[in-house]
Amino acid sequence: MDYLEQVIDVRLTHHARWLGVRPPFDGSEFIWKGEHYYHLSGTDRRGRRVLIEVFRIGDDGKLEAVLAFQYPPPIRDLYPAEYQLLYSDDPWEGAFPPAQT
Repeated sequence: MDYLEQVIDVRLTHHARWLGVRPPFDGSEFIWKGEHYYHLSGTDRRGRRVLIEVFRIGDDGKLEAVLAFQYPPPIRDLYPAEYQLLYSDDPWEGAFPPAQT
């Protein structure tokens, strides 16, 4: 099984349906700064493409999920709403000021 087939695996798409993401599911590969990335998307209830997950190939040759703060700029640009939802430099909007030393 190749990496793109693994990304569109039934287990991932089944999980996405719980979140309200529907078919058609689509997986794509791209290369950013020499590293291969794969992303899986589906559609929301309004028919808009939404990001489900981003992967890269780990040192062991297997796919591993990428944390939102590690998303390369092309993914951030392609799915800005999902990126903003998943990652923020200040997720509590200043509610917790930096610790004083």
